[in-house]
Formats: sequence, C-alpha cells, structure tokens
Amino acid sequence: MAQADDDVVDDPASARRRGPDGLRALDRAMSILFTLAAHPTGMTLADTARQTGLTLTTVHRMVVPLRRQKLTRETPGGLQALGPSTLVLARGFLGGLDFRVEALPVLSELRDLTNETCHLGTLAPPHVVYVDKLDSTHSVQVVTRIGATVPALTTALGRAILAHSPAATVDVVIEATRAQLGRSVDRDEVDETLRGVRERGYSLDRGENDPRVSCAGAPVLDQSGEVLAAISVSVPTERFSDARTDTMGSAVRDAARRISTALGYVGDTGATR
Repeated sequence: MAQADDDVVDDPASARRRGPDGLRALDRAMSILFTLAAHPTGMTLADTARQTGLTLTTVHRMVVPLRRQKLTRETPGGLQALGPSTLVLARGFLGGLDFRVEALPVLSELRDLTNETCHLGTLAPPHVVYVDKLDSTHSVQVVTRIGATVPALTTALGRAILAHSPAATVDVVIEATRAQLGRSVDRDEVDETLRGVRERGYSLDRGENDPRVSCAGAPVLDQSGEVLAAISVSVPTERFSDARTDTMGSAVRDAARRISTALGYVGDTGATR
C-alpha cells in the first residue's frame, strides 16, 4: 500500500526517494514546534491542528517522532508542549552568538542609565527571541525570560530589526505571522511603521504587544551593515510617559550604535539629534 503524503518518513533512503514529501513533513513538524513555542504552557492536539492548519490526524502522527526526540512532551494535564531537547538546541544557538559578548557591557550601562529592564533579541520569524536580559531594580518591572519569544511585528525589538532588513525578510515575517499566529497584517501599515523607525533611529511599542508594557528599541549591525539583533528598554506602560519617550529612544539608539561600532560597523543607523 502506498504511504500517505503526510506520513513521517524515518528511513533516510526512503526520504531521499520521496523528495518533496520529506520536506513537507519537515515543514509540518516546524509549524507544530513554532506554534507550541507561542504557547509555553501547552496546547491540546485539536488546538494545535487549528493553529497550524493541519488535520488532527497529521498533527497526531507528527507528534510521535517529535516526542521521541524529546522536542515535544505531554504535560501532566495531557497538553502538548515543547520538550527538553529544544533547550539543547537553544543553548547551542545562544552560545554561538558572539555579539552577546560585545552587547552585555553596553546593555548593562543602558540599564543603569534608565533603571529599566533591557533586552537583547534576534529574529526567528515570526518572532523575536530574547537572548539576553538585564532586570530593572524597580519593584514594578517587566517580567520576561531569556529564550522567550514575542511577535516581531508588534514589538520594538522586532520593528528595529525589520526596519533594517531586506524586503524579503519582512515578507517572510508577515507571511509567518499570518500562517503561524493567525493574525491579519496590513502591509502598508507595516511599511509606514518601519519607515518611522528608520527616520527616528529607534522603534517604539506603546503597549501594542502587551498593554502593560511599552518599549523603545534600536538595531545592532555587523561590519557589513547587516542587522544581527536589536536591543530595547522595556517599561511598565504606567511609567512610559511622553516626556520619557524620546529620552529613552535616544539612549537605546546610542547604545545600539556603540555595540554596532564594537562589531565593526562604521555607518549610521538613523536620525541623530
């Protein structure tokens, strides 16, 4: 009997013969992993199927090899969630990011200057991943964790990166936001937002991702001018007054420039006041 198109292929020789079918299986597995990453406490199989657009049968079949490799797990409540092997991958990824070494001292100074939570993040469409964080000393502060993800299109980190990314990268993020997060996206609105980031030299998120949190961000560029990451200052919205907006925006922009310079970048990342 012929194997169904959405069956998981375990035998490498069979995968080579089947070609695109093996790639489709990989695409589906990645779709499940990214969906679960957006729901850290877990999801039912039915909700996973709805979020990914796959059939329940396909999701159930895909989960078997993912669980075998410990990329997913079943919670005590019977939900599907990311497994411990994703932490191994994350550590390997984070360990290879040399820009963290250059960014940390500047990020520490930025935190001391603003006394607010500061983040370093990189793009993983449709999300941004926090790769480093320094906490505010305020009793009321932004609660986040290294390794967590947030949507790129609605956050200061993501907007700072996308404003200096090729149009093709923006396209990928928009499509992934629609497919994986199920959100409608107005491309003209995105382009307008990113244009404002380039003009100011820093990005803003005025509670658009989380009403409780507002942020200012700026890009980190390498020696060739490619955007590697972004840094941000994250503030409880109640403390993000209009009077502080430009002050913090300028501070994060200048800090990002210092990191970029340390990485060999000699150009300009935006407006200078």
